[in-house]
Amino acid sequence: MVRRTPPDTLPWLLFISGLTLSFLLSAQALLELGIPYDAPYGPMVAKLHPGSYLLILAWLAALLRHGNPLVVAARLARRQPVLAAYMACMVLVFVWVVLRHGTSGAAYIVQTLWVPGFALMTLPLLLPQRGHQTLVWLTALLCLNALLALAEYFGKFHLVPLPADQEGIQYFRASAFLGHPLANANITMGLLPAALLMPWWLSLRVAALVLLVCSVLAFGARTALGVGVAVYGTQLLFTLGARAVRGRYSYLQITGGCAALLLGGTVLAAAVLSAGLGERIFSNLKWDNSANVRLRVWDAFDYLQGADWWLGLPPTQIDRIAIAMGLDPRYEAIENFWVYAYLQFGLIGFVPFLLGLGCLVWLMLTRGAPVLRSAVLVFFIVASTANTLSSKTVSLTLLAVVLLASARPRARPLPASPASAWAPTRPMSRPEPSLGIP
Repeated sequence: MVRRTPPDTLPWLLFISGLTLSFLLSAQALLELGIPYDAPYGPMVAKLHPGSYLLILAWLAALLRHGNPLVVAARLARRQPVLAAYMACMVLVFVWVVLRHGTSGAAYIVQTLWVPGFALMTLPLLLPQRGHQTLVWLTALLCLNALLALAEYFGKFHLVPLPADQEGIQYFRASAFLGHPLANANITMGLLPAALLMPWWLSLRVAALVLLVCSVLAFGARTALGVGVAVYGTQLLFTLGARAVRGRYSYLQITGGCAALLLGGTVLAAAVLSAGLGERIFSNLKWDNSANVRLRVWDAFDYLQGADWWLGLPPTQIDRIAIAMGLDPRYEAIENFWVYAYLQFGLIGFVPFLLGLGCLVWLMLTRGAPVLRSAVLVFFIVASTANTLSSKTVSLTLLAVVLLASARPRARPLPASPASAWAPTRPMSRPEPSLGIP
């Protein structure tokens, strides 16, 4: 008699609740609730996002669901060597930072770099249909976030009051659920193609795409909009061109589609301009101080001396370098996470960081749905022009989960019980859920 795996209700509820809290509660919202998540004070336990605690608990509950957690974790690591390599690299980064700088910066590594791994290790331990449910839920939250952004922009209010250094001086910028306008724009433009995978009518999917693009205008993010339009536009042109060459479209479909696209684009552009949406973007289509800061960050390497190139610097010393470079700590930062990571980790820590991030990117590109693979490129290009991944963020977790949740489950399942992993196979009346990420 084959042992049946218990239902995944508890780990699934913990998993989806953790993702939901991660999306809905920004750092400023947590501060308003009395949780000093991103404040320079408070207990260490408050430095991780509440949603991250639920995601870690979901992983532990999912392991226990399949039996001995150590055995299940070892089997999962063998089945998912790239994911295991990612976690191993980020553990090495954590150990190096703690040995070199103490606990300063440790919470950032756990929150930004470990939690995506915990989330991805949970997905294959759940029922196969949970991936699609997760994808639909997160995309719905993304659309809700876009609606809130437009409501904030036209109503000139913030759902969660922002600190003074994030309030627009000249142009109002929505903050929605994710807090900072740039963080919102990065994840919105990065996950834009997910709307195409929704089980909705075509008209609703098109409306969702228009809604998400308009929300990026409300966030006032020039780089995210420009990169997204360039990458997704190029992908669309190549896809349509290839299908047209193969004779997939008739002459009527080609001419009608071009006319509809031209008309729809004209109407959308007229509506956006008449409503004043994206005023900050269209009024600043020039090289200004904000863009200049992204070039000046490379001057930070001029302040490294001797062993700093190998061993890295603590965050407090990096902040002093930023001030010495002339950056205003109230409004500006080292807006390039590659530069900041090297400054903090040094060559010794930056190498495993780079290898680990490469493993995660490879996993997303090879396992994610084809329509979402360009989202990885958009996300990392935009993130490279900000300090998104050099500070505590949930963005990488959301991106990785959406990419891996969009994949199909494996056709060949693992045995339901760890004890039967090496036992002779016997016929089963019903297939058990797979323990391998599709």
